[in-house]
Amino acid sequence: MKYATALGRLALLGLVAACLAGCFGKPPPEQRYLRVAMESTPCPGSASQQHRLPLGFKPLKSLENLDRTAVMTAQNQVLTASLQYYWEGPPQDVVGGILRQGIECQSTALTPVDYQPRVEHDAVLTGEVTAFNVDYTDGGRFVVSLHLDLWTKNMGARISTGDFNAYAPLDDFKGDTIAKAATSALGRVTPKVIEWLDQGMPKLQKAMERK
Repeated sequence: MKYATALGRLALLGLVAACLAGCFGKPPPEQRYLRVAMESTPCPGSASQQHRLPLGFKPLKSLENLDRTAVMTAQNQVLTASLQYYWEGPPQDVVGGILRQGIECQSTALTPVDYQPRVEHDAVLTGEVTAFNVDYTDGGRFVVSLHLDLWTKNMGARISTGDFNAYAPLDDFKGDTIAKAATSALGRVTPKVIEWLDQGMPKLQKAMERK
């Protein structure tokens, strides 16, 4: 009798465990944080830094759906946030850091400085991250898109606007693959921005002369 009672209790415990498993489901996947870091390259711009114009670098903004650390995946017109992979910071901070590093290193005309309200800046750069995600619409790839504005002294007038895009192929949805693709895409878009900034110098100098 006692043996049957013990078996009954075990069966009941098993039933409870099964019900709990059904209620709570599987545990969430382990969260992993991805790092984007450009490789060290020669910095020709740093040698002539004293001859470059200070550029007030205002923190980038992003669209509301991108203002998060979760890696976003686009399928047709739907964006989905990953429950496993996350960036070290929101895209506007990740992209802004890489972009500033590139300007500091490669621009021959401008050197970025922290933008500070109520402090005079000869030139100011503002912008928004409009895409920073995995895209499966046209096959696997990582997409980076930026909208930037170059302003005269203390954001008195906008003298140039640029939209920049870059892609990098993506073979699978693994953390290391995503991080490398994002790094590659940023490595492609940054030189485009630097070229645009340097080409905007004549307009900027003319605006400064008129002041």
